[in-house]
Amino acid sequence: MDRRSFLTAMFGVAGAAALASTVRPLNAVAGVPNVGPGILDELDAPDTEPFDDDGTQPQPVYHRRWHRRRRRRVWRRYCRSYWRYGYRRRRCYRRRVWIRFGF
Repeated sequence: MDRRSFLTAMFGVAGAAALASTVRPLNAVAGVPNVGPGILDELDAPDTEPFDDDGTQPQPVYHRRWHRRRRRRVWRRYCRSYWRYGYRRRRCYRRRVWIRFGF
């Protein structure tokens, strides 16, 4: 069933491509025809008045971005050791601390 639907879709795509290649519109006009020269004609025309101003100088541009130093809270493990009944014992606990990350 999948092969049959795949072949049907392929023949449909091939038929649509063949139909589109044989029946092409000669002039596709969008909007109102015969309006005259539009904005595209003005863009293709050469510039008649180039901008030459001796009083302006290029200014240096700094692209370095300053980042705020950010911090986040994490858990850090603290341990302490002590002697109890002749054995060394270790007791650990967690404490919230601030760490910096970024630049």
